[in-house]
Amino acid sequence: SSLRGSPHQGGGKRPATRLSGCWPWKADLPTPAAQACVVGSASMATFIDKLVFPAPAPTYGKDTFKKHLCYIPWNEAVSPDRVDDERYADGIPCMWLPAPKAAGVILFCHGNAEDLGMCFPFVRHMRDQFKMNVLAVEYPGYGLLHGVAVSEAALKEVALTAFRFILDELKVAYEQVILFGRSVGSGPTVYLASRFPVGGLILVAAFASVREAAKSLVGGLIAQVLDERFPNIALIGNVSCPTLFIHGEKDNLVPPSHSVALFKHCRARKLLITPPGMEHNTNLFTDAQFLAVPAINFFGLPGYQQESPPQMPQRFFEDGRQQFLLRKAARRKNQDKTGQLDSMSSNPWFFLCGCPTSRAKQREGMGMEQQPHRDHQTCEFDPDGLTEWDPAASGGESASGPGSDPAASAGRDTAAARLGGAGAAAQAPKGDDGATPFGGAKLGSCSEDERAGWKDSAQAFREEVIH
Repeated sequence: SSLRGSPHQGGGKRPATRLSGCWPWKADLPTPAAQACVVGSASMATFIDKLVFPAPAPTYGKDTFKKHLCYIPWNEAVSPDRVDDERYADGIPCMWLPAPKAAGVILFCHGNAEDLGMCFPFVRHMRDQFKMNVLAVEYPGYGLLHGVAVSEAALKEVALTAFRFILDELKVAYEQVILFGRSVGSGPTVYLASRFPVGGLILVAAFASVREAAKSLVGGLIAQVLDERFPNIALIGNVSCPTLFIHGEKDNLVPPSHSVALFKHCRARKLLITPPGMEHNTNLFTDAQFLAVPAINFFGLPGYQQESPPQMPQRFFEDGRQQFLLRKAARRKNQDKTGQLDSMSSNPWFFLCGCPTSRAKQREGMGMEQQPHRDHQTCEFDPDGLTEWDPAASGGESASGPGSDPAASAGRDTAAARLGGAGAAAQAPKGDDGATPFGGAKLGSCSEDERAGWKDSAQAFREEVIH
């Protein structure tokens, strides 16, 4: 009765609002009940993830495939929270199967109820048939990556990290990468193909979406409660590369109608193959018409060959934890250097004044040598003694001489004009007492007003010379 009634705002029917898989009345519940519903939704999502991604017990270990098992480090741009976390120090387990002189790489995302150990014979046969390098990536919660919780976002994360590794570390071009997704692996491969201009896409037993695939297994009512995962039907229209669809007519888990719908929505060059005797988990190499012949003819495999094919660096076959510690130490060292530069640049005086040494070097590099200081005798001013200045005694030339400084001559002329009038600029002969008159008059015979004017002129002249 409490669900039918309305304890708020005059009764009536509750609004049919469904949030994150909760019942319609979640938005009207009190805060503790709403929080409980959120926790219940998270628990339900985790439970559904375990149903959607039923990881088997690990079928391989670190010593099982030593020649092919490698560990890709987490990408800082894709997984910033995992790069420095020691819980994920081992990296992402992958299988690398090189082909001689092959320029292209097939990024393989395996099916739902298998790990890299179970699909290794298949990827090895695919390498031999197609004459292309193969990189098979492990899923979170599967195999040696069992320490990471499985979810749609986690699958996209590892697939994107492996894809970036092929581009950045192996130096393979976009058009030389073919994405191969089987069953649940169609989700991350369609996601990548809709975002990047890859060379091709192979989808085997793909589904339109997880919710649509669940309808044939648990019914439409329960499927509507599930949050959508891997909406391939909404992304396939953004795929621009050649796409090959393969779906067996005897598939009882994912009906062939899913691949038919994806084929219709795909706008790129495409091909659909529906072998009559093929089931969901049929070995694709038991019959060449299932995969080998259509793929070779559709993509023109093995494709481009080169003398220097992509090579997996040896350090990625070693212990991932040791490589993690080395990368962390190098990153910490770079951060310390960057922090020192930032602390210097954050000082406001650094921007206003800069580094004196750097400025001096910059002036030297630009040919702006520092001007030599003038003789201190021409700049010195004695306010107490007001001694008479004798150019001959100081070793200098006359104010009007050819070697005199223009700025000093102008200052002396100004002072002479104020003291002696129009003829003060000329050099006067020495007086009876041996002192040199400045402006035609001795300093000792000047009045107080003239002496003050001379001081102002001399001070102005001194400042002009200094500056």
